[in-house]
Amino acid sequence: MNPEERRKKILDFVRKSKNKVTVKGLSLELGIPQSLAYKDIGILESQRLLKKKYGSINIFESEKKQHNFFLRLQKNEKQKKAIAKKAVSIVCDGDTIFLDGSTTVYYFFEELKRANLQNITLITNSIFIPQEMILQDNIDLICVGGVLNKYLGTSDGDTWEMLVKNNIYANKFFFSCFAMSTEIGVLDPIQVDASMKSVFSLRSQEKICLLDSSKFFLYSANNWIGLDEIDLIISDSGLNEDIKEKLSLKDVKVLIAD
Repeated sequence: MNPEERRKKILDFVRKSKNKVTVKGLSLELGIPQSLAYKDIGILESQRLLKKKYGSINIFESEKKQHNFFLRLQKNEKQKKAIAKKAVSIVCDGDTIFLDGSTTVYYFFEELKRANLQNITLITNSIFIPQEMILQDNIDLICVGGVLNKYLGTSDGDTWEMLVKNNIYANKFFFSCFAMSTEIGVLDPIQVDASMKSVFSLRSQEKICLLDSSKFFLYSANNWIGLDEIDLIISDSGLNEDIKEKLSLKDVKVLIAD
């Protein structure tokens, strides 16, 4: 089984066992080495899905209120992390960066924290990134306020869009989306989120889309940026040759994460 399937089985087993699970018991149940079980548990802890307590493994206490964002973090996790690592390689000291509230960009932020970069300023409407910033001395953060979008975990609204449009500028904008059309461009399902991203795009010098290859097979309603406005797409090795050729014909630059 692949890592995502294995971690889903871990969550199911812990839930079914009503938290009465040890690492040894989990290892035996799934037939995996304890070292691998520890690694998976660590990842699930970072996603706020599990926690270790007094030698046992427990479902995170607030799981009933678990936000959709952290569930989406698990989807295509390997590809998103590879894309995030590639994206950080093009960040420079002194950059001012817009970040949207997507899960792929959250992984980018996690990689950015580990990078040896100085004097970075981040501007975001994500509500999850700020809570991870307390101890980051090399990164400054500007939070864009607004009305809480409970589904996405972002803040949006006309007033705050105008604030960004009239006062804030960045040299790079890292974003993702629900879907990508090789004919139309970026597509997102929620209009207010698409609207804020459009403002970020308007006020940034470079637009960099972090996009796992599955997004090219989805579709949605709101097109807020065309392919001709995107400076770079970073995707994973699953991107097929037909899509690469279509993007090339549109003069879209693509980087593939290993």
